[in-house]
Amino acid sequence: MTRNAASYLEAMLGVAAVSWLTSAELPVLGLASSALLYLLPVLIAAARGGVGPGLFAALAGAGAYNFFLLEPRHTFRVHELDNLVSVFVLVAVALVTSRLASRLMTREAEALERARLSDESAELAALLAGHPVGSALDSGVALIEARYGKLRLLDGAVLPEGDAAFSSLDLAAAAWAVHNGDITGHGSEVMPAADWTFLPLAPKNRRDGHVAALARPVDGVTRSAVQLDHLRQLALLVGQCLDRNALEAERRERELLEQRDHLRRTLLASLAHDFRTPLTVISGRLAELAQHSPDARDALAAAGRLDRMMTDLIGAARIEAGSLAPALESIDLVDVVSAACDGLAVPPHLALLREIPPDLPFVSGDPVLLHHVLANLLDNAFRHAARSVTLRAEAQTDRLLLQVSDDGPGVPVTERARVFERFARIEGNDRTSGSGLGLAIVKGFADAMGMTVSVDTAPAGGARFTLAIPLGAEPRG
Repeated sequence: MTRNAASYLEAMLGVAAVSWLTSAELPVLGLASSALLYLLPVLIAAARGGVGPGLFAALAGAGAYNFFLLEPRHTFRVHELDNLVSVFVLVAVALVTSRLASRLMTREAEALERARLSDESAELAALLAGHPVGSALDSGVALIEARYGKLRLLDGAVLPEGDAAFSSLDLAAAAWAVHNGDITGHGSEVMPAADWTFLPLAPKNRRDGHVAALARPVDGVTRSAVQLDHLRQLALLVGQCLDRNALEAERRERELLEQRDHLRRTLLASLAHDFRTPLTVISGRLAELAQHSPDARDALAAAGRLDRMMTDLIGAARIEAGSLAPALESIDLVDVVSAACDGLAVPPHLALLREIPPDLPFVSGDPVLLHHVLANLLDNAFRHAARSVTLRAEAQTDRLLLQVSDDGPGVPVTERARVFERFARIEGNDRTSGSGLGLAIVKGFADAMGMTVSVDTAPAGGARFTLAIPLGAEPRG
């Protein structure tokens, strides 16, 4: 027996029971109390079965009240007006009561449904919050499929055009959902004839192109607007899990790149350190040979360039690792310039011109780092100059400018920002020799000491690199 038929049966039995009781005890209860008792089966029938059983109980109760209690009894005739009024009042009260009871049942059912949907959302959110993210996503999809049908996650940028599960109408609905960020397909207002319902996985203001495709229910029932809205919320939860999965993948990729970069820096620094010792021995022997054999001078110069390259590798590794901590002190720039120039072999075809005033003020810096900065600037100028390189110093009010100029091809204006990048190469220029680290080391060391380095055009038409050293700062460390 269906629940609806059972409600009508209960209403009829309730009316019969009240009729038996009031007929037997009418002298004790009286007509007014007996009439009120007929409201009991109406309330019960309406609460359990809705408006139909409640109305049936009201009409049956009114008829039984008339037949069993009103004079002349056991007939449907009424000989007094007040008795007739009582019948209509009973029917009216029964109708109103059944309507109220039905509305209360409806609101209770709606509240229970909202609670169920909220619990379902919380259950899905708990599953999707698990680890690992991939397994959590599979569990969430399995939950939705168990309750609403087959679910597929689609990338809007690559819709499955060759998939037999999706018709041309389905693909059009999917494209609409991706483009507009709205629910489309079965049950919606857009292309409702489609076999799938397409739910965006991101809010409308952030269309990331991913949609969830939910198959039409197997029973053929069209999904309601309330159900579609709930499914949209579930889809957003799945979209958040996808975002978390993408972030996790990005984090793992970044960690892998950092590990590779750290390994590369460590390897370069280790190789540079390991090469320094045999290179020092080779340079020493070549220096002895160069005193007696001019042919050894070129080899000695090459060994010096290799030594500076190893120094650059170590410096680059220190800059990238963030372990560069300059020991600042007061420095006589004249001494630093002399040491840097004496440590470099000037090519035979070039002239090194020094314009260094002897009364330069002391500056704050790290002597070792400043020596490397100046050596790299001079070596860069030697490799690109045509006839001469000029080293000039000028003291201004708040800073001291140390300039290295050459008469080579110069640096184009559009490339001057890139020239200090690691392994930078300038198209259409001969500044392609060397390790590509020298000028990057210059900028890194200068920044560490609070100095700035820039490049512009030299008076002779080549490149002029300017190291600006602040004056008046107290040394640290």
